[in-house]
Amino acid sequence: MSNPQEKTQAKKVVKIVLNVLLWIFLAFALVTMIFAFISASNDYGVAKVGNKVYLNVVSPSMEPTIKKGDMIVGTMLNDEEKRSLKKGDIITFFVDLNNDGNKELNTHRIVNVMDNGGGSIVYTTKGDNNDREDQKIVRANDVVAIWHEGDTKIGGIGGFFAFLQSSTGFLLLIVLPLAAFFIYELVNFILLMVKLKKGDKKEYTPEEEAIRQKLYEEYLLKQAEQRVADAAQASREASAEETEPATEEAAEETVTEGSTEQAETTTEEKPEE
Repeated sequence: MSNPQEKTQAKKVVKIVLNVLLWIFLAFALVTMIFAFISASNDYGVAKVGNKVYLNVVSPSMEPTIKKGDMIVGTMLNDEEKRSLKKGDIITFFVDLNNDGNKELNTHRIVNVMDNGGGSIVYTTKGDNNDREDQKIVRANDVVAIWHEGDTKIGGIGGFFAFLQSSTGFLLLIVLPLAAFFIYELVNFILLMVKLKKGDKKEYTPEEEAIRQKLYEEYLLKQAEQRVADAAQASREASAEETEPATEEAAEETVTEGSTEQAETTTEEKPEE
């Protein structure tokens, strides 16, 4: 059976661990919000740091080279580089995948390069896992980035970040936990203020109360022992002070008697004239 001190220590450890986990989550949420802000602040709608873009792969069309759910780190291209791509390059580009008039990002491999004249370059692309080429050609201006097979690829987190960037994912994984975190901290702050206002009259558990009572009894016992020791010391000092005058009086009487006897002896020995 564990004693009250061990239980109290265990509670403190659990509280510290929870606080550490909360702050780690807060840091993660902050980084995610920064990436979301960066994505919304550029024309491509992707997380971009320098000339690197972080892309989430949401389909298996490039397997086994790139798997669904991977995150790849591509390199952004300038206008000249977009027109200088070659067959076999893996590129990320804008294309209307759903025929709804809106262009989405897609990552496929170039299988053919065509020059339409006047410096207009277009590409034919295909997913490594697809049986046929993409039906829509890609203009050089629609290319965003290139990814080489030796570049960074992080497995598994692309799908998570893709969900996180959606409205539902952002609400469930960022907004609600952050709200819960701040409410938790606000409640702790209010409770602390209430305790300070009441003079910090803490309510203790039965185990804590038993420990406090034991410590208080030990304190009283030590105080009583100290008082007894102080009284004994005072008594010894008082006895010493009473003995010292009596000794001095006895010494004076002895000296007086000696002087008297000497005077009498001197008188007796003096010859008669």
